[in-house]
Amino acid sequence: QAKLAIFFFTLVALCAAGVVRMTSLPAPGAIGAEASEDPSFEQRRTAENLKDSVVFQCEEIGRRSARFSPQQGMFMDYLMDTLVANRFDAELFEYEVDGTVHHSVIGRRSGTGTGTLLIGTHHDTYSKSPGANASASGVAAIAEVLRGLRDEITERSLVVAFFGTGERPYRGGDDMGAQVWLDQARAGGERIDQAIIVSSFGFFRPGTGGQNSSFPWYLMYPDTTDWVGVYGGFGARDEVAEALGVWGRVTDLPARGFASPSWMLGVPSTDQVPFQDAGIPTLLFSDTGGERDPNIGTRNDIPYELPFEEMALRVEALTEVVREYANR
Repeated sequence: QAKLAIFFFTLVALCAAGVVRMTSLPAPGAIGAEASEDPSFEQRRTAENLKDSVVFQCEEIGRRSARFSPQQGMFMDYLMDTLVANRFDAELFEYEVDGTVHHSVIGRRSGTGTGTLLIGTHHDTYSKSPGANASASGVAAIAEVLRGLRDEITERSLVVAFFGTGERPYRGGDDMGAQVWLDQARAGGERIDQAIIVSSFGFFRPGTGGQNSSFPWYLMYPDTTDWVGVYGGFGARDEVAEALGVWGRVTDLPARGFASPSWMLGVPSTDQVPFQDAGIPTLLFSDTGGERDPNIGTRNDIPYELPFEEMALRVEALTEVVREYANR
């Protein structure tokens, strides 16, 4: 019994040490600050653009699940036009899953130096959910990031990806759009030096309460819903710490970091996984998804549940983060 007790104590101590290592990261920004009552012209413009994009995806395009998307052609044209409008060469990447043809939309723009940065999200939704936050907010956020970089020539070449088959039942499997594209890109000799993935990015509400983090995260992270989650793999603690440092330099808005395996409860397991598994330095930026937004994956995931002015502030900060990584 003594040996069993020692073993159990050691195991608990190791687990606790692991959790501390995954979460003892810089914590930029003040939690629980009140929302700004005087948004700038640019913030209002960004908020309107985000709202227009999310509403268009949810109401004009409608169902966007991998298994049923009547307006798929119109949606792919919208994504292609978004890339071209921001000075990217756009292409439609076609692949087949379960006898059905699916599409990812890929944009490329050359930089002045070496290296390639990928910025990506998935464009499909789960089942009959309108998908305002998951995943229209990610598409809209990246579109606004691209608008912010439209007239710049970056040092790194940029690849922008709107992946298909990113939601259940394909999420996390070999048929996931990000996985299929990355496998073919690498087989063709394309090199991605770093990836920034955006997941649900629309549910930010200043004040207290609302966050329902899973164990053990609720022991270490705020219960507010105003902070951005920055996620890296278990071995990416330094990368996450660096990203939090960049975030803290460009904004006073709060962000908190996770350096943890994607299979852990409460960690979004989305388009970042194929890139992490391939050994590519990858960061995921998210509002923590279902850990705070109760409408994710339901019929209630509608545009009018999202506070677009708060989202706009965080998208503007994300643009600055991407700008810094694009010029390394």
